[in-house]
Amino acid sequence: MNLNVYLVSHPIIKKLSNHIIYTKFTGEQIYKYNTKLLGILLIYEIIRKWIKIHNIYIKNIDLTKEISIFDSKESYLVIANLMECHEFISDINIIAPKVFLQHINFNIEIRNCYIDNDIINTIKEQKIIIIERFLNNDSIIKLLDYLLLEKNVNINQIKIMCITCTNNICEHLGNRYKSLKIYTTRIYNY
Repeated sequence: MNLNVYLVSHPIIKKLSNHIIYTKFTGEQIYKYNTKLLGILLIYEIIRKWIKIHNIYIKNIDLTKEISIFDSKESYLVIANLMECHEFISDINIIAPKVFLQHINFNIEIRNCYIDNDIINTIKEQKIIIIERFLNNDSIIKLLDYLLLEKNVNINQIKIMCITCTNNICEHLGNRYKSLKIYTTRIYNY
């Protein structure tokens, strides 16, 4: 199994993920805040090697001002169940340029999903982040097959983000997609 699983173990991320995993009252304000913060931190971990920033220097008479801007050609497609993961991605535009969101329900047949035509036309140039709170079933394989086989996406364009995943799903993914990258805070033995 050559799957690249990145276990993000920064103390702040661990504290936030533990709160989310073990909290029963998901409507609490602190739960929502922690989920939003964890989402930003995990998305940062995912895109920090992908993202391209250009520095522009403006020289005045007495000082030089530096401005950092995103590469204008760079864009991201975030595929997630927006009903379950909206807190994770609510502030994604702060750290990523041109983000397109695609809602998908991982509990129904993936082939019936609707992907916007504008997204389909640029999908080969986009970096794709698949977000699932708890990665524990084979519907992710159906989605990856759809993207790789039907939409001809390169596996290096895709990264998966989840709070937890099971070692079984990691094994299945590793057997099918050798260079896929998964970012998680915890792996469970099921």
